[in-house]
Amino acid sequence: MRASSVTGRRMLAACGLASIALLGGACSPSGTPAPVKTVTVTIRPSASPIPTAAAAPAGPSPCLTTDLRLTVGASNGAAGTIYYPLDFTNASTSACTLYGYPGVAFVSSPGGSQVGAPAGRGSNTAPALVTLEPGATAHATLAVSDVLIGNNCLHHQVAVNWIQVYPPDQYSALSAALSRPGCADKSLVTMNVGTVLSGP
Repeated sequence: MRASSVTGRRMLAACGLASIALLGGACSPSGTPAPVKTVTVTIRPSASPIPTAAAAPAGPSPCLTTDLRLTVGASNGAAGTIYYPLDFTNASTSACTLYGYPGVAFVSSPGGSQVGAPAGRGSNTAPALVTLEPGATAHATLAVSDVLIGNNCLHHQVAVNWIQVYPPDQYSALSAALSRPGCADKSLVTMNVGTVLSGP
């Protein structure tokens, strides 16, 4: 019994040392820790750098109201409708663009109150981007129905002397002199304006 007890204690001690050896790391056959190998990884840059996309050159910006000068050309009429060319001249030193329909109304004075309904949109030509170089002119055609003013606006006819025009996509207006009969009835649309086109 005594010999067995001694043998058992030696086996427990050996197991304990083995557990410590496992926790401490692997051992070589001689009992010394095995050397640790170090691996160095080198990341080399790509032989050819990735090219970056070149920025596309910016085109002309939309014309601001302050870039433009408005004039009303000579009228011409047919079948009870009077047509007025609204000319936009680029008064700035840089090219700019116009696209779409201007907003048009008769007014009592420059910056004054609106007289009647604003012009509706009426054109057989689709909008197109117009580039205006400095000093160049584009136009839109305003058509005013004398028939509607004469026959349908009997009690609201007024004399107007000014027209107010908002260039496309702008929130401040230009004014120009235009004297003719108008209609103060805001429910009756008596004029239409076409899209801006290149040329005077």
